[in-house]
Parts: sequence; C-alpha cells; structure tokens
Amino acid sequence: MKRILFTILAILMCLAAFSGCNKLSNLHGNVSNEDATPDVANSTFHFDSYEDMIKAFGKSGIDVSSYTIKELKVVMSEAYTRFVDKVNAEKSFPQPLIDNQPITYRNKEGFSNITFFVKELYGLPWIWYFPNVSTGENFYISMTYLPDSEKHKNMTASEVIKELSPNSANIDNLGTQHKSIYNKQMKLNDREVTALVIEYKEEARDSIFFVYDDLLVLVRCDSDIWSEEWFEALSFTVCP
Repeated sequence: MKRILFTILAILMCLAAFSGCNKLSNLHGNVSNEDATPDVANSTFHFDSYEDMIKAFGKSGIDVSSYTIKELKVVMSEAYTRFVDKVNAEKSFPQPLIDNQPITYRNKEGFSNITFFVKELYGLPWIWYFPNVSTGENFYISMTYLPDSEKHKNMTASEVIKELSPNSANIDNLGTQHKSIYNKQMKLNDREVTALVIEYKEEARDSIFFVYDDLLVLVRCDSDIWSEEWFEALSFTVCP
C-alpha cells in the first residue's frame, strides 16, 4: 500500500514540475542563440511608463502562457544578458531629457510609450522612447548599451557601427535608399558629439547616431522639426 502511495506522489510531483517549466519548454534543451525560435528572438515588450519598464526587467513569470525579460536570457546572446543584468542591478536605464526634464510621452491610444526590443539593430537589445511630437510625426529616441563600453565610448558612432556590423550603412557604405551619409558635430545639452547622420531618398526622417557615455543612441526624426535647437536641449540621465 505504501509503495502505491509513493508511486502516486512521485507521479504528481513530476506533473507539477513539468507544469512549472512548461512556459520555457521551447527555450531550454539544445536551442542555441542563433536557433532561437523567431517569435522569441523578435520579441518586444511594450510599456506605458518608465516605471513599468524598470519593474518588468526584474519580474519572474508565473503565467505559463508567457515569458519574462529575465527568462529570455537562457536563449539570447551574451550582450542581451549583460543588458538585462545591468538594468536590474542598477534598477534603472538612461532616460532622455529635454532641458533637464524627462520627455513628455506621446500617450497615444493603441500605442506604447516605450518599447523594449529583445534583438534589433546590429543584433543588440534596444529600448525605444516615443516622445510627444507637436506636429504628430512618429519620431523616437532609441538606445542600447555599447557591447564594450571601455573601448567603444572613445569611438565615434560611425566607428562603433563599422565594428559591430561592417556591412551596415555608414559613411563608406551608401545604399540605394540613402541620399547621404556623413559625420556631423552636434551640440547636446551637456556635451558635443560626433554624430553619424543618415538621410534617405524617400523618407523625411533622418537616422542620427551618436555615442553617449556607455550608450549608442539613435534619434529618428525630421531635422527640420527636431532642429539644432532641440538637440541642444537633449541629454540623458537615470531618473528614479
């Protein structure tokens, strides 16, 4: 009788363990970083506020139908793990400021104010901020941590991109969709940077990259609207 009871208990324990691991069953085993299923590698997390985003980085999942930012570390790259661990250790991530005040978000129904891309440009995780734009355009400010901050923070954006992705658009690699690509000295609120500016033939928004401490920053905007004066008010800091 005891043997039967022990057998039943063992079966129940196994079933419980299986249930608890079910949501990550497609992430473990022999899945490599490169072979992660597309829906996982291309995952995005959307937030209404900065505070919601920071909390989400530290959450451990209890919903078997989903996974958390932390749990994706088992299949994503080393750069992803470093990114997530840094946010959780500091309980913060740099936030864009205008005139030393946090940006005003777009707060548009059906759209997020902040999006975390698990794997995006140059194969790195990026956080996109969507500020309010008076003229209604879809502009954004996105940032990622430099993979080698001690080395890369002393390089221009053009040099960093050349090292991260040699075939990507750059001053020496103009694509058919590009109007012009060039380096430009730009003044921010607290410093001057060497920005990589990419102009497009059929798109009013430019891509403006620059290095800011241990960050690679991309500002996607129409430079006639977010002008030199706007950039001179821009800075980045960690806000509680």
